[in-house]
Amino acid sequence: MHKKSKIWAILKACFIIVVASVAWLPLSKATAQTYYLGVLAPQGETAAQNRWQPWLDELNDQLSGDTVILVPLALENWQQQIEAQQFALVLGPQVQFIKMNTIRWRWLATLQTETAQLNSNAQSPRDKSPRDKSSRDKIFSNQGFDAEGVNGQQSQNQLSTTVTLANEFNKLNEYTPLKQPSAMEEVASALWVAADSDIYRLQDLEQRHIAAVDTDAFGGYLLGAHLLQQNGIMPNHYQTQFVGYPIERTLHALASGKVDAAITPLCLMEEMARRGQINDKQYRLIHPVATVSSCHSSTKIYPNWTLAATEQAPDALVRQINQHLFGKSQLEQRWLPAESSSDAERILYEMNRHPAQKQLSAHMIDWIKAHRLWMAVIILVILISTVNYAWMSWLAWRRQKKIVRQNRLIRDYDQQLHQSERFAVIGEMSGAIAHEINQPLATIQNYAQGLLIRSQHASLSKNAIDIAPLDNAATENALQQIVNETERVAAVVTNIRRWAGRSQANETRVDIAAIYEQCILLLGEQAVGVNFWLASDYQHLTLPNLLLDQLLINSMTNAVQQGATNIMLRCQAEEHDSKQWLVLYLSDDAGGFDQAQLKAQHLPENLPSQYATQSTKADGLGLGLMICQRLCKSLGGMMQLNNIDVEHEIEQVYQVMSSEQHRFKRSLNGKIQLLQTNANYQLSNTVGVQISFYLSLSLANNDEKL
Repeated sequence: MHKKSKIWAILKACFIIVVASVAWLPLSKATAQTYYLGVLAPQGETAAQNRWQPWLDELNDQLSGDTVILVPLALENWQQQIEAQQFALVLGPQVQFIKMNTIRWRWLATLQTETAQLNSNAQSPRDKSPRDKSSRDKIFSNQGFDAEGVNGQQSQNQLSTTVTLANEFNKLNEYTPLKQPSAMEEVASALWVAADSDIYRLQDLEQRHIAAVDTDAFGGYLLGAHLLQQNGIMPNHYQTQFVGYPIERTLHALASGKVDAAITPLCLMEEMARRGQINDKQYRLIHPVATVSSCHSSTKIYPNWTLAATEQAPDALVRQINQHLFGKSQLEQRWLPAESSSDAERILYEMNRHPAQKQLSAHMIDWIKAHRLWMAVIILVILISTVNYAWMSWLAWRRQKKIVRQNRLIRDYDQQLHQSERFAVIGEMSGAIAHEINQPLATIQNYAQGLLIRSQHASLSKNAIDIAPLDNAATENALQQIVNETERVAAVVTNIRRWAGRSQANETRVDIAAIYEQCILLLGEQAVGVNFWLASDYQHLTLPNLLLDQLLINSMTNAVQQGATNIMLRCQAEEHDSKQWLVLYLSDDAGGFDQAQLKAQHLPENLPSQYATQSTKADGLGLGLMICQRLCKSLGGMMQLNNIDVEHEIEQVYQVMSSEQHRFKRSLNGKIQLLQTNANYQLSNTVGVQISFYLSLSLANNDEKL
């Protein structure tokens, strides 16, 4: 009974296992996934499908329900599509992965180059006897065995090892058909020129046109450009024409004569010649090097195509692919563990094309991002400085325009003033000439009139000598002509005086403070460092045009040339000689007159001796003060020169009641600066000169008295 229950339990367990297996089969099919394999297609989609689809079909047969679909990719959009994270597996030349973010990738295997192994081992059976025997002997000798005496000389364990090695050696020497090379299996570059070309060395390629696939193609451009660079031919020494994909375009461009040479991937010439697309006898290789490949190459061979799993590939799929890659395969592909990319990266570094080699601009951008707060502050400061500079430049430009305009007005005003002074001098000279001429003319007129009177009295006298009537008449006529001519000369002199008098313009209403400031500007650089004081009971005067300017500028020029540091103008009404006058006192601190200068020289007798017309300078001529004196006389006034106590005069300025007081100073930029009257000041001398202009009080309006 116990035995029957045990059998029944076993049958029950088997039934459960069968039912579970039947139920699990559709469930496993329902969980099957589809993955995509991105493959670089340098020769187009059709060539990539023919090259890799048989291997992929064999791989799919080994997978448990999952399916991998081949997707050919062109190099121009290779990186963008891989980085889109749509592919679980990627297959391409190892150098093409350097520029990608492969931190979480798993490198599965690198394709083994078959052509070298097959060419060295694939022999026909009739060619194997002597060389294969020696090779076999060599292998045995390397293992410590003698090929002729294996049996009986070694132990059983050693015999087993020998047999194993012999079997492996026989497998290697089995006849295998020669595999034709492919341009998609080995990574190297070949430089081709026409057979009849005059290019024989790499240096002959300078200033020539060279065809290449693409600027990022490792075998189609970078290896060839690196070879030229190592031989001193930089990329700017020749002209590169990138023809793009498919890679056959490089040799087509060379065949058509559009370029002088072509940088092609390894085995492209042999593959196209085998397909009858080109005659390889018409072309010649430049800089040939010996490689393990059966194809002609100008550079050494670099790691072959590499298979990698991205983040989207699950671990189970990766394990199944690894079992297939390193297991037995019916196809010709042989896979090895993934090789290092250090050689390829070194070439990219030397070509300055490695992604880790950032340009200076990229480093600057990264630095700016890392210090963006300080950069924002610096940019803000620069922006504010730029705006401030632009604003100050505009202000300076506007001020310059204003200064130029003021200088033009001052220059015109100065020209008018000089012209007025010249007219005043001419008037003075004409007055002097008229005065000198009038005296002899008056004498002639007096003598002529006396002679005429005497002649008339003699003709009436009884004791007169008997003179013929005709002679008396002629004498009287001549004397009358003399009188007429003298009157005519007097009239001419009067006209000259009137013409000289017309040099003065019509009377105008002038502002004393404005004229004073204008005269300060006219002094120019001489006024720098001089304090100018103004205290006036009146604001306006009615004077001929430019008269007040002439009075002030001549007096101020003398004071400045004497070294005055303070010049004071005081205007007020005062009584002098029982008459009310409007007096303009112009004082300085230049040291005063010498006593000899105060002596009267060539003055009218009715003027007191304290009036002088000499210059304040020791060697001056006094022309300016003479003009001022004449101008005062033309208005019915007078001028007076005295030495004064400067401190007392400044007190007088402060004590002028109801006066408008100012203190000016000319700045370096040509402007008048208004100073405080109570500011500190320093006198160069305690004694100075005071020029007093006495004018008629009617020139001022008492209603405007301040």
